[in-house]
Amino acid sequence: MRSLLMLFAMPFFTRGLTALCVIGVAFPVLGTFILNLELIPARFAVMHAALLGAAAALLFGLNPIIAAMASSVIAGIGIAAVSWRGHVSAGGSLGLMMTVCMGVAFIIFYKSNIHAIEAFNIFWGNILSLTPQDTRLITLTALGIMAFLLAAYKEIHIVLYDRDLARAVGVRAVAVYGGIMLAVCLGIASAMRVTGALMVDVVTILPALAARRLGRTFRGILLWGSALGLCMNLTGYALSFALDIPVSSAIILIGAALVFGIHGITDKREKTGKTGRLKSA
Repeated sequence: MRSLLMLFAMPFFTRGLTALCVIGVAFPVLGTFILNLELIPARFAVMHAALLGAAAALLFGLNPIIAAMASSVIAGIGIAAVSWRGHVSAGGSLGLMMTVCMGVAFIIFYKSNIHAIEAFNIFWGNILSLTPQDTRLITLTALGIMAFLLAAYKEIHIVLYDRDLARAVGVRAVAVYGGIMLAVCLGIASAMRVTGALMVDVVTILPALAARRLGRTFRGILLWGSALGLCMNLTGYALSFALDIPVSSAIILIGAALVFGIHGITDKREKTGKTGRLKSA
């Protein structure tokens, strides 16, 4: 108990805990957006653009999160224009964008005097090195995502269900879709500081995948996603200190176990229900 109290007295620990709490509640919402709109290839492209922005920021001595947000939003604008017409795919222009961004980022790392630890933190994250400014940016991003969700809940629900239907019933579908893409871009960029560019999915996609098997309504999926995301992040944080492993890796272990466990339980219930109906028939 004394050692735990000592940890809470350390600023780096509380900053990491704060970031994981707000990300755990808000960022599974982004995972629901990505899965419902089939934006998996798009989020890869945004992730690579954010990586390039962060690398350039380190080169010029700027804040990596702010630069990653700016570059991801620029990429997101182009992606949103293409994806609205239904032309987003894993290849083509998005593949070219990912390749170019990654290539230029590696050139920056190779030719500049960026410290290896700083480069490692971009790829894998280091929650214990968050600055007060980083924590504020992450918190503001999470609050912005939740504010957008609450302000346009019905419109978002309709757009995620059917964009053509949304336009037919008078919803400003293009604006709502643009807001969704903006939220995804900003979320990916800010999460990169915590989990690293290669592990953003752990705080977005994993809790959303698990929530889809538990929630029977859109509201239920969102609530389950936030609850599971918070649980995953806090448990992973504790596990990382207990086993002396990276936080993002610990959260992945917890999240993967949770997803597989929930899928196994729900599949078993569905099979049991079908068997019971057949016997009663």
